[in-house]
Amino acid sequence: MREAKLKFNTMKKILIILFLITGSFINAQTSERVVLGYFPSWSENWTTTNQNSKLREVPSFVNHVFLSFAKPNLTYTLGSYDISGTGIETPYDGCTLKESVSALNDKGIKVILSIGGETYWSSSEAYNINYQEIKDLVDDMGFAGIDWDFEPNGSFATIGNAENIQHFIDFFTNSRAIMPRSEGYILACAPSGVGALGGEINDDPNAPFAFANRNGLTGESDANLYNGAATTNGINLFGFTSTGHMIPVIQSVGDKIDLIAYQGYNAGGSTNRSIMYDAFAYYAEQYGFLIAAGVHYPNEPWGPYYEYTHTNVASLSNHIQEHPSRNDDNDGLMIWQLLLENTSNNSSAYSYMNVSSLVFNGYSETAAIQNANNYSLTPYTGGAEACSSGGEGNVYCGILEYNTNNTYPNSDTQVYYDCKIWHNQWYANPNEIPGENAVWVFDSDCNEGVNCEVLAINEYLNEDLKIYPIPSNDFIQISGLDQIKKIKIYNVLGIEVLKNSSSNKKINIQGLTNGLYFLKFDNGPTLKFIKE
Repeated sequence: MREAKLKFNTMKKILIILFLITGSFINAQTSERVVLGYFPSWSENWTTTNQNSKLREVPSFVNHVFLSFAKPNLTYTLGSYDISGTGIETPYDGCTLKESVSALNDKGIKVILSIGGETYWSSSEAYNINYQEIKDLVDDMGFAGIDWDFEPNGSFATIGNAENIQHFIDFFTNSRAIMPRSEGYILACAPSGVGALGGEINDDPNAPFAFANRNGLTGESDANLYNGAATTNGINLFGFTSTGHMIPVIQSVGDKIDLIAYQGYNAGGSTNRSIMYDAFAYYAEQYGFLIAAGVHYPNEPWGPYYEYTHTNVASLSNHIQEHPSRNDDNDGLMIWQLLLENTSNNSSAYSYMNVSSLVFNGYSETAAIQNANNYSLTPYTGGAEACSSGGEGNVYCGILEYNTNNTYPNSDTQVYYDCKIWHNQWYANPNEIPGENAVWVFDSDCNEGVNCEVLAINEYLNEDLKIYPIPSNDFIQISGLDQIKKIKIYNVLGIEVLKNSSSNKKINIQGLTNGLYFLKFDNGPTLKFIKE
């Protein structure tokens, strides 16, 4: 047995070297243990907790982020940066999301788009998936890949049936075909924590965690096999309908999966949480994916049956670090979700992840717990790539051009449109066009656009109309035109220096410097005059 183990470890190291050379293994993309947090896109503008809720300001000890959630049947057009059809609920538009993702990338944080969640699988239309549009969204926003968060009907109750297992297999088959590992795309999933343990519906009789081995593994009888809420050493983990649901998926497409971040919460009252990691580790050794053991903050919503703390997070992290067959891999921890805290307990999702990161970086469990809150959240100071620097959309006078397909949820967002700069007073929906909808307020003119060519000096000058007096020091008056709607005045360089939207034929030019000027009507020709 020892000789076989040594041969296995030797082969494993050879395979890892080959994977690293070919770049076809997530370890080639991830040089440290995974510390991963779900970031709920709808919570970015939260003000009810003291946690920093800005996506772009997630601290770098969290090196992976699952941005949740996109709709499986999302719609997206490459290059549009319009996220209104994606299900992502950030309180800003796609260009700002791109900037936030870029800011995290600059800190070494991989942002992965999480697809599905609890609510987006509720209708049959959810399975009408356009994988190309998902890839286009990933590419435009700079996501590192996608996470299939598959919870049919909003739970794991039926995830182990044949239809849903086939769905899961199809997700990976189709997305890997269009997002190859060789191009750096990460494919992840977040299955139930009991997904790799042998169950009555889905089992692997040859695995050490087979259903038949449940009593020996836990040291318990079947008295609480189906009593999920009971405090046990793990026997009830084998009794869920979701138990084992990942076994046929892994056996079919395990070589297409880079990361399994299993949900090690909402799994009943078992205090044996490491057994879920161990079961996934058995398959990770065979198929080459990484594992992130999922923990929860704060208490689980159903129960609570098991409460994660700094202490057991440190213990689980150490178990992963010291696992005999995985101690040279980059397995880590995941948390749902990043933005919550409890000041009375001096804990937060960030402090849990910081504890895990410290253990993975060589701290003892005790030292990691003592330093749980020894971290800082640094405000974003700019410099990340947004649409304006990413090649999508034109920038005029330093402002991004208005996109009729975009939403503009944050007030005071400036846009360029129709040779002008505008800002929104409140949430602007798609097709609420500046100058036509009251949501937009005019800020200033901008003549840099292609349809705003500055006035040419040799432009036609009308001799029938008159400006007097010429030269003038303070006011000019206009004769020969029945009605004036709007005028603009340009200097000899063709730059607009004054506008007047009144019908008054007497125009104050006291603010102009001395020189030659051209006055242009929106309902008439151009006149010239001199200011002295």
